[in-house]
Formats: sequence, C-alpha cells, structure tokens
Amino acid sequence: MATDDSDSDTVTEGETNSEPLVSNLGAGPGLRSILATAFALLRGRPSLAIPFAVAGALGATSTVARLESPYPIGLAPFPEGGLVRLSLPFVPRLEPTVEMSPALLTGMKPRFLVAFVGWQVAISAATAVAFAGCLWLADADTDGLTPPLDRVAWLVAYVVVIDSVLFGALFLSSPASAGVGLALVALFTLAPFLVWLFVAPAIIVVGGKRPIAAVIESLDYAVASPGTILAILVGLGYVGYALTGVSRLASSTTAGATLATVLSATVTGTAHAVAVTALYRIRLQ
Repeated sequence: MATDDSDSDTVTEGETNSEPLVSNLGAGPGLRSILATAFALLRGRPSLAIPFAVAGALGATSTVARLESPYPIGLAPFPEGGLVRLSLPFVPRLEPTVEMSPALLTGMKPRFLVAFVGWQVAISAATAVAFAGCLWLADADTDGLTPPLDRVAWLVAYVVVIDSVLFGALFLSSPASAGVGLALVALFTLAPFLVWLFVAPAIIVVGGKRPIAAVIESLDYAVASPGTILAILVGLGYVGYALTGVSRLASSTTAGATLATVLSATVTGTAHAVAVTALYRIRLQ
C-alpha cells in the first residue's frame, strides 16, 4: 500500500506542477498588469530614459541632416499627418516626423541609393543599441550597466533585417503608390507578425538567446496575450505620433523637428522597452 501511495503522490504532483504551464500558454497577463509593472520599473529607475534620450538626439540630428540633404523627404508632425493615424511600431522610431514616399527611390543614382540604404541601416542599428541598453537596465536580474556586446550585436542584426523587410513592405504599399486602402491592408497583414515579435528583443538581450530561438519563444507570449500586445503597439504608435505635435511650439522648422524627435523618441522608446520587459518578466514569474 505504501508503494501505491507513493506512486499516486508522484503522479498527482506531476499533474499539479504541469497545470500552471498549460494555463500560462492560454492566458497571459492583462494590459493593466503590464502597465502597472512597467510604471513600477520607470518609477524605480528614472535612468531608463537615458538610452532613448541619447538615441533621440541622434534621430534629431539625422532628421535635420535629411532636411538639408538632396533626398526629397517631408515632415508630418501631429496633426499635419491627420488627427487619427494608425501605426504599429516594430521598434521605436528615432525619426517620427520624417515622411518618405516611393518617389524618393525613382531615378536615384547608385551612389545616392547606397548612401540612403546605409543611412537607414545606421538608424536601425542605433535604435537597436538604445533598445538593448534600456532592456538591460529595466531587468532587475542583470548585472552591470551595459549588456554583453554579443547580445547587442545579435539584436542589431535582428532589428536591421526585420526593419528592412517591414520598411520595404510598407514603403511599396504607401498611399502615394497604392492607395490608402491597400496601405491599411498591408498594415493589418503585418500586425500579427509584429505581435509575434514583440517580446523577442528581451529574449535576445536579457535571456541571451539567438534571434531564431528568440522568435520561436516569442510566439508563446503572442499566443498568450495577442490583444494586450496589439493594444500596446497601437498605443505606442499613436502616442509617438501625437508627441510630435510639440514641434508647433518651436519658432522654426528645424527647432520643431529637433524638439519633436527627442521628446517622441525618448518617451515612446523608453515605454516600448519597459513594456516588453514587463511582459517578459511577468511570464517568467
């Protein structure tokens, strides 16, 4: 009888331990829980804003340089781009006021095209570095002020590759080339992938996994909390756009673009990284 009881206890214990794992896959943390955790992180570590404040200054410099460059771009701060504007950020935008059209690439000479592509890659890489720094600082279990260089390098590669794909897809389906309707279809088609990839940066930087493994693991978070992640992305996209409205307070276009870029990138970039960290940490607890 003792042996039977022991076997029964073992089976029962195994079943009990497995239940939370199965449950967690089907029901992730809600928006309120993530926001509360993110707010607590920000309140406890104001220094979290530093990486994207620096990146925002870089984005402002790049925006001003674009205005003076031969590349035809436009500025569309809030509300010039419309009172309601839907965007889902894969990573925070370091140049939230910059608008580009497919006509930019038409007839561009090879050397200018190479320079333009290099410029875009540099912005993506800078975003990834700031993202890595903020994710690392936001996680309570990490040691030191900076993440390991190999993890930063993997995140840079990951962001550059996927950002390039998303940029190309949205660029080719922009209103100037395909109509607003098709642009919205493209955006909603990409939405599930953006939800899927939401937590991958934290898995790379904090978890120490390579991009492919991080993408696979990130799917579990997306399946558990798809609506919550989508709401966060929509909120971040609109807040980032709305904050560019501070450009109207400046006395010149250059000053306005600089102010709007630094504020938008700092606030939404930090919020994005902290939200990713919050969801990642909650699911691990």
